[in-house]
Parts: sequence; structure tokens; C-alpha cells
Amino acid sequence: MCKSGSSFVPIAEAAQLLETTEMRVLMMLKKNELQGKMDDDLWYVERSSLQLCAKPKAADIVKPGCGGGCGGGCGGH
Repeated sequence: MCKSGSSFVPIAEAAQLLETTEMRVLMMLKKNELQGKMDDDLWYVERSSLQLCAKPKAADIVKPGCGGGCGGGCGGH
């Protein structure tokens, strides 16, 4: 079930929900891919910007037939 609203979650929780690292969440905030705010030197992410309903899977990013770790030297890119 998708949650909506304008509540904020700490970056640690956002990273867990997105199945990524806190550093990646910070980079996403910097690139305006996520909306957030800083409060008392801690970052919080707006829950609605997480778009948990349509979260991409690894298969959506990696090209078919490629494991994604070859660096492009396999000719599959």
C-alpha cells in the first residue's frame, strides 16, 4: 500500500524504503530527485517524493542480457 501526505522521514528510513544507501539519498536530494529539509543538522525526506508506488527495480535499469557489472566491455552496451 502506498502512503501519501506531506510527512517527512529521516534519511535512514528513506534509504531503507528505497532499498539504497543514505549517501545515495543525499545525492538524490542534492539533484532535486527527492524533496527534503534539514532540521537541527539532520536531513528529512518528504515521504510523498519517494514515489514508492512506482519504485524502479534493477531490471528496469539494466539492459536485457547484461549483468550490469561488465563496464561496457562485453559489447552489450
